Amino acid sequence: MKKISSFGIIAFKESSQIKNVLLRIRNWSERNSVPVFFHPFVNNQIGPDARVSSSENEFLQNSDAIVSVGGDGTFLSVAHICRFTEKPIIGVNLGGLGFLTDISPDEIESTLDKIQSGQFSTISRMVLEAVLYRENEQLCKFHALNDVFINRINTPKLTSISVWYGNDFITDFYADGIIVATPNGSTAYSLSAGGPIVEPNVKAFLLTPICPHSLTERPIILPSDKNIRLVINEKNPDLLFSADGLESVRLQSGDQIVVSYGGARANLIQLTDVSYFELLRKKLSWGKGWKKI
Repeated sequence: MKKISSFGIIAFKESSQIKNVLLRIRNWSERNSVPVFFHPFVNNQIGPDARVSSSENEFLQNSDAIVSVGGDGTFLSVAHICRFTEKPIIGVNLGGLGFLTDISPDEIESTLDKIQSGQFSTISRMVLEAVLYRENEQLCKFHALNDVFINRINTPKLTSISVWYGNDFITDFYADGIIVATPNGSTAYSLSAGGPIVEPNVKAFLLTPICPHSLTERPIILPSDKNIRLVINEKNPDLLFSADGLESVRLQSGDQIVVSYGGARANLIQLTDVSYFELLRKKLSWGKGWKKI
């Protein structure tokens, strides 16, 4: 495992809590003589003597590992900024549930100590590749750590989306939209739409219709060795296609989206061998309502 000799620090929001964490990281850097580079976004919160990168490229080049300060949304944005280059990322949780950001602010100094001394492992998560075709030409390509989805924008009506798995036609889904998620994203939007929780090491797609018209149209788990193809059937669709809720494009009738797993990965830093089910029990409060007699 490559030694971590420098850290990149990034936060998108401004708050007293975030500023406190950034200042503590800066103080840790000075005490331990470990280079820390701050993303240009944090310039207003960190002070004049900190190493604030002049550009995003410089920030990525100088950082062996990235520390995300915020919630899961910040972590997803950081993964996109890293362009899924497998640069290891760890998150300080200042948000809500924190499935991706599991380090509390109180642990930041000890966390950096452990990573810098090599007391960590990395876990890989599959990344989706989604290509949008319009009139047989590629319009754009997105990547997603959690999910890609199609959802209505303003019009309160059902839409029709045809779905193929490889060469096999699945069905025409009549729903508000549809989600294609990774197992890592099974606890995000897909879960809210009624999808199953899937252990993150499984190489699979989760196909989850959003509020389907038919109650028999249920979420489907599919192996990731074939593509999923989505076709927009509506004549005047008022639909948005999005990757992790960060990159989006409006759709037109006849648009086709091909979702695949091309082998890209995101690496998450892990300090302890915490069971995924222990994480679920903690984050989702499983078993808390049961009182033994």
